[in-house]
Amino acid sequence: MLKSNDNWDNYGRFRDFEVDAIVVDDNASYGILSSTIAEQLSIDTSDKIIEIKYIVNENCPPMEIRNDMGVRVYMETKKENKNLGSYPLCISVRDFNMELAINNESTSAGSSGSLNLLEFPSSPAIEEYQSEIITESTQTYIEEGQVYQDKQTVAAAMKNYSVMHKFQFRVKRSSHRSYWFICVAESCKWHFKATSINDSAMFKIRSFSRQHTCCLMDEIFIQRKRTATVLGSMVVPKYCDPKTVYTPKDIQTDMLSEHGLNLSYMQAWRAKEKALQFLRGNPCDSYNKLPKYFYILEKNYPCSVVKLKKAADDCFLYAFVTLCTSINGWQHCRPVIVVDGTFLKSAYRGIMLTASTMDAAGTIFPLAYAVVDSENDASWKWFFEKFKEAYGERPSMCVVSDRHESILKATSVVYPELAHYSCMWHIWTNIRSKFKKGHLQLHELYFATARSYTLDEFNERMLKIEEVDLRVKSYLYDIGYHRWSRVHATVNRTFTMTSNIAESLNAVTKDARELPIFDLFEYMRTLLERWTKEKLSKAKGTFTYLGHKYNKELEDNSTLSQKLRVRASTDHIHTVLDGVKRYIVCLENKKCSCGQFQLDELPCAHALAALRHRNETYENYCSPYYTRKSLLLTYEMPVNPLPDEGKWDVPQHILDEVVKPPAGDKRQPERPHKERYKTFDEIKSKKYKVSCGNYGGEEHNKRTCKNAPKKK
Repeated sequence: MLKSNDNWDNYGRFRDFEVDAIVVDDNASYGILSSTIAEQLSIDTSDKIIEIKYIVNENCPPMEIRNDMGVRVYMETKKENKNLGSYPLCISVRDFNMELAINNESTSAGSSGSLNLLEFPSSPAIEEYQSEIITESTQTYIEEGQVYQDKQTVAAAMKNYSVMHKFQFRVKRSSHRSYWFICVAESCKWHFKATSINDSAMFKIRSFSRQHTCCLMDEIFIQRKRTATVLGSMVVPKYCDPKTVYTPKDIQTDMLSEHGLNLSYMQAWRAKEKALQFLRGNPCDSYNKLPKYFYILEKNYPCSVVKLKKAADDCFLYAFVTLCTSINGWQHCRPVIVVDGTFLKSAYRGIMLTASTMDAAGTIFPLAYAVVDSENDASWKWFFEKFKEAYGERPSMCVVSDRHESILKATSVVYPELAHYSCMWHIWTNIRSKFKKGHLQLHELYFATARSYTLDEFNERMLKIEEVDLRVKSYLYDIGYHRWSRVHATVNRTFTMTSNIAESLNAVTKDARELPIFDLFEYMRTLLERWTKEKLSKAKGTFTYLGHKYNKELEDNSTLSQKLRVRASTDHIHTVLDGVKRYIVCLENKKCSCGQFQLDELPCAHALAALRHRNETYENYCSPYYTRKSLLLTYEMPVNPLPDEGKWDVPQHILDEVVKPPAGDKRQPERPHKERYKTFDEIKSKKYKVSCGNYGGEEHNKRTCKNAPKKK
């Protein structure tokens, strides 16, 4: 039974109270008891203190429950009489009646991260003082009168202080009300005393003797033990950016130069592991944060598609994120999707799948990202199902990938009518591995064939490939010309002939792939936030009609068009003479016999010559996906920052949701692999090969070629 009021009379009796009741376990702690009471009585514990008392008999004053021992004593007393009305708990609430103002300098470099405490004289609950509540353990200066937010902060600050000043202390007395340190040397008079402020969690330094009367160069100090926790807390700022490389060797060097500490490699390594643990937490707990994180994403970014899939035993399986900013910007980009998967280097491994496209400036525009167990049929099918839910299907939409079998199967199921193309570089890698053909001549022939704008060019170059190696031509035919050739493509993919933008995105996230899954998703969100801001600013500073990449292409074509002669046949059809070659340009249909005008959807040199002959500008003959207007519309919706995790308002049923780490083997504690495992052919082949410029032969160059044509 609970009696709630704040009216004790002079005889130790509780008057004018209201009655309520709670149920707690016999082994409940003080924290559980107080939080249960606060929830039942709707008490905000952030600015109020709960006093819990009960009356044993009328001849004794009320007994107060302050800690776990007090709860155990009450439970034993309650067992004597289990009636509801026996030994009721009398609840009083004390108000701090103060304001906490955040110090503006607490976020700057080197700040102690403190809060200003302004007390009103009318408050009887808190001591009359005006100071700063210290919340960070990396305190460089300690003096009497300082106030710390709790006992743990005092202990951490003193450990950090002892390491910096090269001495060691031991605890003489420790309780919920006081903390007393003395030097490890018996004869030394150094001491430190701190006590709580009116039984609150805050501690104030009452006495602090700085001077040691012992010899600090004694052997006991030279061989002192430096805890990884203290050293780790000192190097935490070094690991805030995942791209920062700060090795245990660097820790050894910095500690010796800055603090005079000579650490072993293992001590430095343990300090690094502790720092990463402070910063990123336990990788296992990271999965349990996903439900509330995804809830906040959906709340702050309406119309986003955020999905989490678990196995039957609540183990993590898949997670998918597409922000509303990407969904909005997708409408102003060419519907060419580049997908790829890359391995994760965290404790539970996994694969990150990404989908991206190119914006009007020719730069990467991320569309979606997901974490799955591996690249298999089920994971890719689930990924494309969620992608379709977010983006639907557009006319002339196509996918470019590295020809992974699971991608081919998934797209055929989810997008039956979708055109699927292969990355040129991936096919070339297979040719080198399969036929051991990697010399310069075949390399140039293959890429020139893939980029051909007309069938005549394509067929001519395929004949040359056949002369070099018939097996290569047969291999390319079996793949299907429409998979890799520009001129045979059923859907125009313009300049996106490779999956390089996906590989570039993988390179950007290389260091972030070591993070726990919660931090990885947040890194991707902040990456989108930064890119959106930067690219919008760049777009506003662009004063050309087209984006940067396509404007550069147009300028190159314009330079070539200066030497061309034009003869008009009709208003829209022109004959363009380039030396002995003749090209037909139809401006009405936006076509040229060179093929470049219609496939690039950008005026070629011949089309620009015809436009100049008509005194007409090029704006009406460019794809709208290349314009500055489309670029501004792509990034018009910003990615707003998320509030601090401590201020997230999440429903209780979301907080209660359990997500366990993926089932399977956890990565063993060893030096993690930074690069993918290479195939035998990649390891065996030389990085640089010498090839002949005359005939493409290997193991010799053009100068030493024995079959070189004789000079006349």
